[in-house]
Amino acid sequence: MIENLGSNPMLKNINPTKLRIINEISEQSKHHSLEELLPQIMQINNELNKRNMNFTKEESNLLMKVLEDSLDPEEKAKFNMIKSFL
Repeated sequence: MIENLGSNPMLKNINPTKLRIINEISEQSKHHSLEELLPQIMQINNELNKRNMNFTKEESNLLMKVLEDSLDPEEKAKFNMIKSFL
């Protein structure tokens, strides 16, 4: 897990809505499997699109890092396979 998300320089000027989403996903990733998180992430993406918002490449990379760091080795392998298609 990425420690101190709030002090991460990549998040210095991030939109508060996006920061809240990243924090929520970070927290949820501690308690849910990858299969449980993926539909939630898709729903979040849809909600952002409705608001004419999206994550920058840097924000997306941070979000992926948060998720990846929370996974056990087996789930991490699945996640990396999925990431290769993105």
